Amino acid sequence: MDTIIRIAADYAGRPTRNGPVTMGQANMARCVLRDPPLHMNFRVTKRLPAGTTFASVTEAVGRLLSRHESLRATIRSGVQHVPGAGAFPIEVHGATTDGAGPEAAERALDGLAEEVGLRMQGVRFDVEAELPIRVAVITDRDVPRRAVFVLPHTSVDAIGLATVMREWERLIRGDAVPAPCPTQPLELAVAEGAPLARRRTEAALRHWETQLRRVPQSMFAIDEVADADAIRPRLRVRSAVAGEALGAVASRTGASRSVVTLAALGMLIGLRNTQRTCVIASLSSNRVRPELRDYVGPLAQDALMAADLDVPTFDEAVRRFRGASLAGYQHSRFDSTALWEVIESVNAERGVNFARDCVFNDMSGVTVADREPPPAADVECDWLPEASLPAHLALWANRLEDEVDLTFWIDPRVMSRQEAEGFGTGLVRLLIEAGDRVIPAAEIPAVSGVAPAGHGPGWVHTDSCWVSLDAVGRLVGEAVGGRPHRVVHGADGRLICHVTSGTPEEIHAACLALLPGRTSAMTPHHYVVHRPAPGDTWLDGPVVTEGDGRRRDSFPT
Repeated sequence: MDTIIRIAADYAGRPTRNGPVTMGQANMARCVLRDPPLHMNFRVTKRLPAGTTFASVTEAVGRLLSRHESLRATIRSGVQHVPGAGAFPIEVHGATTDGAGPEAAERALDGLAEEVGLRMQGVRFDVEAELPIRVAVITDRDVPRRAVFVLPHTSVDAIGLATVMREWERLIRGDAVPAPCPTQPLELAVAEGAPLARRRTEAALRHWETQLRRVPQSMFAIDEVADADAIRPRLRVRSAVAGEALGAVASRTGASRSVVTLAALGMLIGLRNTQRTCVIASLSSNRVRPELRDYVGPLAQDALMAADLDVPTFDEAVRRFRGASLAGYQHSRFDSTALWEVIESVNAERGVNFARDCVFNDMSGVTVADREPPPAADVECDWLPEASLPAHLALWANRLEDEVDLTFWIDPRVMSRQEAEGFGTGLVRLLIEAGDRVIPAAEIPAVSGVAPAGHGPGWVHTDSCWVSLDAVGRLVGEAVGGRPHRVVHGADGRLICHVTSGTPEEIHAACLALLPGRTSAMTPHHYVVHRPAPGDTWLDGPVVTEGDGRRRDSFPT
């Protein structure tokens, strides 16, 4: 696959500007440099209307860049640089359609667009030097037929991307577009530094700290293996019947359709994993204020939702998650650097590694999907192509009104495809049944068909987390370099580590450093250092020192 030519789109906005990055830009710049490009880069392919020329493509792309400074901003050391004018390169690739019929030609165009798009998406953006957008045109006999866009999360979030694509559809047809959002990233960065905004971000950090101190480090506790690209099977589940039922539950409980869906997800995650508390990161658009409604840039952040699952009925679970979602969305704008300091401090104190392994994203008010025939059965499911998403389980709500249309991203290490189908269809069946009656919590397994996965011998529940004593033993063994050690589960529920050398502080720090990715382990709560002795007699030997290994001066006050 060779680029045939490159064409240039000229753009011209306000004069070149420099200034601080927004909280969203700062957070996403770190993620773009760290996480798999297939996850951090959006990819969209658009069919081009008949009569599209190269000139109309370059004009439309140039106008997009001129309108939105987030598409021109490079980031270096916490400062964004926005060039005022320039020429943006666009790749042009020709599909081989000679002798092909109309349908075969369309397949060839789609195939080349997919190939080119995946290549562009799979390359990490240089946030310091590269404009945060890539565009390619696919042609048939030198006529533009497809446009492929790749944008990193430093330039747009999902809602910002939808805004850009709506504008593209109008611009490429020569239609008028409304004035762009007056708030550009540089203006937002200034607003985020105002006293009221700072107080809000401080309140968000307090909310996160309070919840992080009590929730499981991971809803799915598994012995993990390396998974750098985080490629996940995706399951789509649809039901028109569930759409009607969702409205009935929402009316009965006073919660939104989104919250009812979130509650069903949380209850089934807790049921499968025998967890007493469910924690889910829900993506918040943070566009409530009018001046941000059409903002193009990375504004969405996690809303941390934690709900206890000791409820008598599913309706009460909905009310619990309604309260959790209100608190979470209210505290979903924060300085990510400060938040990571809170997370790492709480991790060190508890001896855990918060995994953010379950994610919910309600895109029902944003996604404009092509109208499809309604599902013929009460519940239909189909497997979609795999995609990258670093989570154990994620749920995208595509539609929640006339029908329920959900996409599940499920890590094969936590569920097989058969189990995933049972989980996805079980959630929808729970919604359907809840539309007719108030379901006692004890009946949710029978209604949904989801059962506890169970924890075998050697698993214990401590500090809200399920952990494997074998996994903790392996963690400690690596931390002490294979020296004699033993981990026991004390009568008070704590994990006690016996070792023959080192200090509690040294061993705890080494365990923390090795903990990321091991959701079935946590550090011991207490370390007992014995004087070395031959064989197993060291366990009966004198205690040199003991303690929890936590450095109190590193914890938030």
